[in-house]
Amino acid sequence: MQKQNLFKKVRAVFLDRDGVINKKMADGDYVKKWSEFQFLPGAIEALRLLTQSGFEIFVVTNQRGIARGLMSKVDVEDIHSRMCEELRKNGVGVRAVYYCPHGYNECECRKPKPGMILCAARDYGLDLREAVMIGDDEKDAQAARVAGTKPILIKEGELLNAAKKLIHN
Repeated sequence: MQKQNLFKKVRAVFLDRDGVINKKMADGDYVKKWSEFQFLPGAIEALRLLTQSGFEIFVVTNQRGIARGLMSKVDVEDIHSRMCEELRKNGVGVRAVYYCPHGYNECECRKPKPGMILCAARDYGLDLREAVMIGDDEKDAQAARVAGTKPILIKEGELLNAAKKLIHN
């Protein structure tokens, strides 16, 4: 009788939010409430495929609009709660959402710094060498590299293709 491997390596995928999961607002503007949040075409399907393939999904997002007084932490947490609920209804498991409420140079969590990724790794015991970060900005890639994970840069609307490639590699 062959022993089965009962311990499976957890593969984490970190995703930026705006421009990866949902439509970005115009430059200088922010998604400030749920009614402004729009999933990008293919995003839900991409996240469902990642979930079904055993990836742990983490969202890591800069939310400078809080520091600028354009929205509150409560507003952002409401958006994230509703986003996760909508994803859950569609077969997607989001393990956690981390956000940075700070302005530039105020913290260690704002991308391109790796604070949110490192915090998730500590909180969930993740091996960052086995993880990837999908983002739409060089700041996402920089945070990934500093954290020791692989960056994948995409353009808005390309998450489904990126997810398929990741699954088949």
